[in-house]
Amino acid sequence: MASFEKALTKDLFDSILPPYGTPRKQVPVWDEGQKMFLLGNFESEKGNYYYEGIRFCNKIVIKEKVGLCHTWTYIDSLEIYAFNGTNLELVQKRDYEKTFRTEEFIRKESEQMIYDFLAGYLKAQGKSIGEEAIRAEASAIVEGSFKSFLDPDFNKHLTRILPQLKA
Repeated sequence: MASFEKALTKDLFDSILPPYGTPRKQVPVWDEGQKMFLLGNFESEKGNYYYEGIRFCNKIVIKEKVGLCHTWTYIDSLEIYAFNGTNLELVQKRDYEKTFRTEEFIRKESEQMIYDFLAGYLKAQGKSIGEEAIRAEASAIVEGSFKSFLDPDFNKHLTRILPQLKA
């Protein structure tokens, strides 16, 4: 029985990290250091490497487009999506040129983008809420999206979002 279990485990790990020359299943890869799923990646003709990453909570999805040029990491764009039922709607987008990517920068920009969305939405609805309350909500939403997927208390129903994000 132990040898069967050992073979099963080896097959499982070989499917996740296959030997050279064997394709791996297309499943989003969790990057614990950046607290996001890595989706697409490619290398340009000039040798620069680009990838997309997403992080999410039960209210939003943050999508980053990142470029690695020489020894620098740049943010190319940042997009915020809101849920409309089970569909995603783009609510904020910013493009950057030659802007260094750091977690602090991404958090700050995401909070400002969510603040702008909430403030604009509330103004269009004719509702007046204090700036501090909107900033606190934006900060809480961003903090929720930076939670580790590996934490045992990560909300299990959020894993159902993943297949929809690939589309």
